[in-house]
Amino acid sequence: METAIAGMGPAGVNAAKTLRKNGFNGNITMFSAEKTPPYSPPALGDYLITGNDRVLFWEGRDFCDAYDINCRSGVAAAGIIPEKKILITENKEEIYFDHLVIASGSSLYAPVKGSWKKGVLNYKTLAGTQKIGEIASRDGHKRAIVLGGGFIGVEIALCLAKSGIKVSLLNRRGWIMPRLLDRETAEYVRNDLESQGINVLLNTEASEFAGKDQVDYLLTSDNRELKADIYIAATGVRPNIDFVRDSGIDCDRGVLVNSYLKTRYPFIYACGDVAETIDRISGKRTIHGLFPTAVHHGITAGYNILGRHIPCEQQISMNSLKKLSFKLIVAGCLNGDVIKYKTEKILRKIYIKDNKISGFVLLRDISNAGGLLSLLMKRADIRSCRKQLL
Repeated sequence: METAIAGMGPAGVNAAKTLRKNGFNGNITMFSAEKTPPYSPPALGDYLITGNDRVLFWEGRDFCDAYDINCRSGVAAAGIIPEKKILITENKEEIYFDHLVIASGSSLYAPVKGSWKKGVLNYKTLAGTQKIGEIASRDGHKRAIVLGGGFIGVEIALCLAKSGIKVSLLNRRGWIMPRLLDRETAEYVRNDLESQGINVLLNTEASEFAGKDQVDYLLTSDNRELKADIYIAATGVRPNIDFVRDSGIDCDRGVLVNSYLKTRYPFIYACGDVAETIDRISGKRTIHGLFPTAVHHGITAGYNILGRHIPCEQQISMNSLKKLSFKLIVAGCLNGDVIKYKTEKILRKIYIKDNKISGFVLLRDISNAGGLLSLLMKRADIRSCRKQLL
């Protein structure tokens, strides 16, 4: 029995672990574009700040040997022929499989002219983060421009600032993290960013990474030329599924799967940042680009390859910024009526729709975050839990 796994992130790793821990004796081959043992992408920020790579390799550098896995690091998947059960690698190898797990993760991107040029670094890969660290360690004050004021851009800016880099954060909208936060909450985040030395440029849109092959400066839509040592494009995250799109496997923004994480081909699964699943709150298809979700997907896919027929538990959208001076958690859908509690150091917003909790924002005091998250997962009746929330 041959199982191929495209990707060595948390989804792929946990699919492989689940197989081995439950008696799977067939061959497992994992493929990755990066030449490194499996690592944790969410730990890249702490690695940049501390230089300690123990936080990265959460399963150990010897993961593949420990679980008897053929790890093809540095060999990316390039195509799939489902009818023949063949995975094609970037060097034209044809790999037969009985089961395939698509767990190829996602990449930062920006629809800005010149974003392909040398000098625009990918913070979402280990090699890109190491390059940033090398630049930061050189003599002199280093500057960085982060394009994109969403969750990922803010997180990157905070990590760069804590590494001693002077950061400018560009956001084309009038407030930070506009897809996640309202203006009031976003103002707390902006003030904290600026207190940490980050130059927040709102209503500022990039038009081009200027230069021939190497970026010389970032040109804004109002014709300003912004120069830095490091440029990072983080206006969005895109699933790595180019190798899937012409295969006959159904795709939209990500790979479409059923409740068992299976594609239209029952022997091909998709997990983690590439899988479009049903959001528990909105009931719509979405991609939950979260580490815990990727772990859960990988475990579920592993069990189902073994024939357990276990449905994947529906997830909710949730983000938590850990590098702010305060704690911030945003979960669910932030629409509907709002119950608000605010003091000098605390902001709590509970969103109610159809007499159910649909989402919440917790800022600073998160002592009750676990209770709120449990209520959200249960879609609890607000009349029965109002006192607990406030």
